[in-house]
Amino acid sequence: MLRLILAFVEIALHRRSPADLPASRAFFGAVLVIYVGFELATTRYFGLVKYPELLVAFDTVLELAFIWAVLRAFEHERRFRQAAVAVLGVDTLLNLATVPVLVWQRSLHVAKGELTIPNIVVLIVQIWSIDVSAFILARALERPYFLTIALMLGYFLLSLSVDATFFATPE
Repeated sequence: MLRLILAFVEIALHRRSPADLPASRAFFGAVLVIYVGFELATTRYFGLVKYPELLVAFDTVLELAFIWAVLRAFEHERRFRQAAVAVLGVDTLLNLATVPVLVWQRSLHVAKGELTIPNIVVLIVQIWSIDVSAFILARALERPYFLTIALMLGYFLLSLSVDATFFATPE
């Protein structure tokens, strides 16, 4: 188990590729369950949206559909499980790292939208998440990193706008 966690850390640091992860259905299922469970727990705990279950389900399906579509467009769909596991696993680790920062932000009792150090740290982690996802796709697609950065930025903006439109923060 520790070796798998370290593999995700090394992927986040651009030292390993998604090809180094197992391509089994069971592993994919386990990582997916952990990802969804963690996302649901944190989304509920921090009260970030009105309908956390629907948001987590929608975002997970959208992310997996995006990965599949990009891999399919470049005729590398056979690498879906490994790429999806890498993205979900690294996202889970990065989101786990932001939990203390979100607790810190919550304890500050500042007005929504006020710039704080925790907000900056969360932004840095989001940028890192985009970077790592682009790295994973670049390795899976065997395409230039800058192309996958553009794809991931487009996906991030799409996801952000859909979430803001349909899953507004409770008043």
